[in-house]
Amino acid sequence: MRKHGARSGLAAAILAASAANLALSAPAFAQRQIDDPNLSPMLFGPTKEERRDKLRQDQREQEEAAILTAEQERDANELDDPKTRPLIFGDGQTDEDLVGARITLGPKDQNRNFFGALNFLIPDETNLSIGVGPQYQPDYFGSDDYEFSADPQVYVKFRNFVFLDDDGADFGIIGFSRFRAGPSIKIRGRRDEDENPALEGLGDVDMTFELGGFVATTFLDRFAFKAKARHAIKSGHHGTVVDGYLTALLFRAGPVSLAAGGQATWVDDNFADTYFSISPEQSLNTGGRLPVYDVDSGFRDVGGSVNAYINIGDRWSLNPYATYQYVFRDYARSPIIADYGDRNQFTFGFHIMREFTFGGTGQ
Repeated sequence: MRKHGARSGLAAAILAASAANLALSAPAFAQRQIDDPNLSPMLFGPTKEERRDKLRQDQREQEEAAILTAEQERDANELDDPKTRPLIFGDGQTDEDLVGARITLGPKDQNRNFFGALNFLIPDETNLSIGVGPQYQPDYFGSDDYEFSADPQVYVKFRNFVFLDDDGADFGIIGFSRFRAGPSIKIRGRRDEDENPALEGLGDVDMTFELGGFVATTFLDRFAFKAKARHAIKSGHHGTVVDGYLTALLFRAGPVSLAAGGQATWVDDNFADTYFSISPEQSLNTGGRLPVYDVDSGFRDVGGSVNAYINIGDRWSLNPYATYQYVFRDYARSPIIADYGDRNQFTFGFHIMREFTFGGTGQ
């Protein structure tokens, strides 16, 4: 009876200690989730404290993985099981190998090397944010007629390699320190002549698939720069567009963050002719309402934006924003802007976003 009582007392003490640890760790984890703003397009890296926590977590996982890897190798030697190590992934154990090494069912696991061979397909962590919200913007670039529309948003960061947002998809095949570079793609939407009476007679501009490249870097934990150059490879404008962005994290206080950015856009002759020039045939189609006009390549506009990020739960956020673009002289003189539009372009809106994290320690 005494032994039973002692064991019961010991079990109760362990249970109480576990409950106390859980009570302390759960709020801390939840607060850490709340304090971490979902900054899109996810250019900003983690804070110094988060990097230290991540380093300690990685060290613990590597120690655990090393133990499991040793057990796997011992089991494999007993079963004479060959290891699959494609040369393109190196012949030594890398951090990515540790991901696969953590997947084991013990000596009776007959599929251990299936995971080991495919661990390069398992991302350390994938961030996905989806949302929707109202947007108030011109019905075509340069218009002075504004309209409300639903604006669905998807942001994806896959293995620090694929970055997808409303400006297209970037593939960081080159990356070191805080620098990334690689291919970039974007699908530019249609401009229909029936969107606005000012465009009647100009014809539709089809949806355009653009392909090019990007470079991006972050510095001082608060600034991010990205430049993209893309060329149309199917229908649409048949031109080239170069965009530059500079974003600054102004402050982060609890669940609220505020960022501001600037941008500039350069376009070539083909892009300018498609969206701003008026050919003799187009002028004739409008009955002379729009005079012939020709514009060359150059900087189309500059502008800025302000974005707020308000975490309203573990993984929910409210993201209000406002943008402004100033159209430069040669483009602002196009009849569709000078006679029917405005060189000052504004956009307002907000999104309700839900974040999902896969792999790593995400849920």
